[in-house]
Amino acid sequence: MDTKFTAGQYAVSQCKVEVKTDGESYAPIADLEELNISVENNTETWYSINDNGWQNALLTAKALSGSFSGKRTVGDAGNDYIDGLRYNIGKDAEADFKVTFPDESTLEFTAVVGLTDLLGAATDVAPLSGDLTGKGKPKYTPKEG
Repeated sequence: MDTKFTAGQYAVSQCKVEVKTDGESYAPIADLEELNISVENNTETWYSINDNGWQNALLTAKALSGSFSGKRTVGDAGNDYIDGLRYNIGKDAEADFKVTFPDESTLEFTAVVGLTDLLGAATDVAPLSGDLTGKGKPKYTPKEG
């Protein structure tokens, strides 16, 4: 990254988004315009006599999901890899992603990739967009030091 991040806000465009294109190598995804990632929480609640009927709660599960959109860029390793998942089913529709934040912390996760758009109007650029359904616990690595 060209910008040194110290404190405060940052633009999403300062993040680096990559997909694992082979056993070990990550590649950026060309012309990715938007990546939305969210973490859903499952909270169980109950009411106990011991607490005089007041609610108690426990966070029992989490799930990562998201969506992405951009332009189809033929010849780019990351973009080609994502588009190559378009007609796959099962384990063949999964990919490993890595997001590097401006402070150099990272989030790595595996997701089922469901591509949604194929074409558009005659004046449009071909899209590359879809949904992500996280598999398992993501790995967050804080900035070193």
